[in-house]
Amino acid sequence: MIKNFLFFIVMAAFLISCSDSDKFDANSKSKIEFEVFYRISKCQSKPCIYAYADISPEDGEGIYYYYYWLIDGERLYRHDNKDMRRESISYGEHFLEFVLMDSFFGDTLSDGGVIQVDEPLEITLLSPIEEYRAAKTDTIVFQYKISGIDTWEENPQTVVYVSTDKDVWENGKPIKDNFLLPPLNERVYYWGVKAITKQDTTKSKEIRSVWIKN
Repeated sequence: MIKNFLFFIVMAAFLISCSDSDKFDANSKSKIEFEVFYRISKCQSKPCIYAYADISPEDGEGIYYYYYWLIDGERLYRHDNKDMRRESISYGEHFLEFVLMDSFFGDTLSDGGVIQVDEPLEITLLSPIEEYRAAKTDTIVFQYKISGIDTWEENPQTVVYVSTDKDVWENGKPIKDNFLLPPLNERVYYWGVKAITKQDTTKSKEIRSVWIKN
């Protein structure tokens, strides 16, 4: 899943240079602004971060200022690389920062923020096994495992859906407490699990059946 985020920074500074350029006049103060955008996507099925800085005014030759990227304190790029790409980043929280320095006095502009790389939700059905045979008087307990719930998620929910046909998501109904109580009157029951967080909603890839003995 590709998720797009927008990280917006506007910083202004007044840098005085020793040049006679009309960009940075020695007798006036010149204003530098930058905006930073970033996106989290997948690179060969692994998460990666792409970021880009839009700086005004431009300084393509690096005479007046230079810049670089930091992610989790590690310095990545500087000067004419306004874009940054980091592949195979781990799931979790990371701190992304853009640093701009003036070439004459070393004055620094920087800003950053925490970005969250969501781990995909995964659902593994545990029991009953596929085509489990139950008596009409049995209580069926549905068990499963959820992985990929990030630490910043609040109140994640999981719901078991049960149906009398294979189209569990279309015709199934959520059940309480993950129990199916007797009497079990149908010939077969199908079940799956849905996980819901603030960032994502995932259904189990597997649908299992429970057969009722005559």
